[in-house]
Amino acid sequence: MKLFITIIFSLLLTACPKNEEGGFTSLSKGNLFGAGDEGFKKENIVISSQVEWKSFLLKLDSANKVSETFENAIDFSKEMIVVVVDKVRNTGGFSVEIVEAVKEGETFLIKVSSTSPKPTDMVTMGIIQPYHIVKINKTKKEVKFIEL
Repeated sequence: MKLFITIIFSLLLTACPKNEEGGFTSLSKGNLFGAGDEGFKKENIVISSQVEWKSFLLKLDSANKVSETFENAIDFSKEMIVVVVDKVRNTGGFSVEIVEAVKEGETFLIKVSSTSPKPTDMVTMGIIQPYHIVKINKTKKEVKFIEL
């Protein structure tokens, strides 16, 4: 009987879908200071070609040069870019961060964490828009974003 229960339990464990770390490399994390002039809303972007990347960089740099320090050697046959942009904020103290990239079944989950200041926190005065840009291995899986 114990052997039977052990076999059944083992089968159940191996039948569960596995989560695999997808991994990522952070390219840039910070704030846009164009007061929304870059034209981004709160959005999640997946970039899988050089043409899309160049178009994104033009939009990103439209108000201020942000991409000057970015890695330029991106092989889009092996890699893709994932971008998270928060909405425009009227003070500092806000941030957005991709904290995990996980392959789960037929999807590639991008887990995003946002922080905001407490009402009693001292913050800088200025219009900002937090963003985070990462590089992941190219995948044909559907990319989904989850806010934590």
